[in-house]
Amino acid sequence: MRLHLCETENEYRAMTEEVEQERRTLEGEAALRLWRQGQEAWNSWIDEHPGWNISFAGIDFSTERDIEDKLSFAGYNFGDGYVDFARATFSDSHVHFTKAIFGLGAVYFSRTTFSNCDVFFAGATFGNDDVTFAKAIFSDSNVYFFGANFGDCDFYFHEVAFGNGNLYFSDATFGNGNVYFDQSTFRNGKIGFFRATFGNDEITFHGATFSNCAISFNQAQFNDLTFDPKTIESSHIEAEGLSIKGRAIFYICSSNIELKSFNFHSASFDGPLTIKGDLNIIPDLRATRYSHQVDLSDLKVKLPRISPKLGWPPKLSRVAESKHDGARLRRLKEIAETNKDHHAALRFSADENKARRWIETSWFGSVLDMAFSACSNYGQSILRPFVALFFVAVASMGLYKKLAAATFTALWTEPGWGQSLLLSAGNSLPFLPQSRSLRDDAIKVLYSNDPSLLVDAIMIGQGALSFIFLFLIGLGLRNRFRL
Repeated sequence: MRLHLCETENEYRAMTEEVEQERRTLEGEAALRLWRQGQEAWNSWIDEHPGWNISFAGIDFSTERDIEDKLSFAGYNFGDGYVDFARATFSDSHVHFTKAIFGLGAVYFSRTTFSNCDVFFAGATFGNDDVTFAKAIFSDSNVYFFGANFGDCDFYFHEVAFGNGNLYFSDATFGNGNVYFDQSTFRNGKIGFFRATFGNDEITFHGATFSNCAISFNQAQFNDLTFDPKTIESSHIEAEGLSIKGRAIFYICSSNIELKSFNFHSASFDGPLTIKGDLNIIPDLRATRYSHQVDLSDLKVKLPRISPKLGWPPKLSRVAESKHDGARLRRLKEIAETNKDHHAALRFSADENKARRWIETSWFGSVLDMAFSACSNYGQSILRPFVALFFVAVASMGLYKKLAAATFTALWTEPGWGQSLLLSAGNSLPFLPQSRSLRDDAIKVLYSNDPSLLVDAIMIGQGALSFIFLFLIGLGLRNRFRL
């Protein structure tokens, strides 16, 4: 039985190779002559020769445009063979493949050059074999795939050089094939996937470069998406209403200083979502829906803040650049808490408080928030309140010694410094059983059991500050070692 299957498979492979060898190719000048006769003549010929391959490989179309600078393959049917435009050249023209039909064979635009062109594939139909624009060059050119229909094919747009132009896949439909934009370069333009629909495979941007670009995934539908460019200097990444059924990975590299918005508002994720990178803005995940884990553990954000305007009461620190950043950070915090990522939730909570300062929080509350930030980084630091507690204790010890009876000298071995240390330590750690007796003995020695009003005020102030710093140390320990 196994031998019979192998023989059948080998026979099928041999038949396929034989068919490919039997296919004839319309190419070169013969293909140009037929194309010049127009759509009707071309399609009539294809109807009679549906299995032929078509090759315009290496042809320079620069001199083929009409008086309106148009160069048209609009409505052309290319039959069931492969279609080859590899290394062809198009320049200074409007190139139309609008509603063209590419049949069952592969389509090659690899290493094709488009210079100062508007290229239209609007409504074009591609079959189930590979479509490749690998290493194509688009210079000062716009490319439109509006409403294009791709079959169950792999679409290769990798290592493409795209400069000073726009690329649109709006309302395009992709079948069950992978789509690759790996290592492509996009400069000074817009890249749009508005309402594009992708099948059950993956779209990837491994190692791509975006420079001064606006990227839109608004209302697009993907199965799996991996967006991990090598360089991104784009101003906007918009993915409002995006829907992803499978895995989604967004890795924003450190070269994102030009990024002004990263918008996932009302997006939907039915698979695991990972967002990582160092951002100088706050990504917007408000109103998003997700059904699997969202990994934000490697996402670091920096709240954009600006100098406040003059007014009364005065704002004592910088203000969040956007009034919506507080709500965006609150959403990030909620997602992190839902996924039990406590440390990420702390980071986002700290930035949320900064974003609300002077905008949503009252003036007095904002001052307290500044103090909370300075003394403990919102409960994330143990060192800060410990240093502050030590500083208050040392300063209080010096004041107690200075205000002590004049009979004591300034030497450490003299009773004054030792008793001042005991008084300060007892006041800093009032919960210890020995603290009360140590304080009483020190006051008796230093002030003959009759401290002045100033000493009492210093003791009260030290006690209050020590209580606050001890609380912040405890908060930091709790946050650090929370299970």
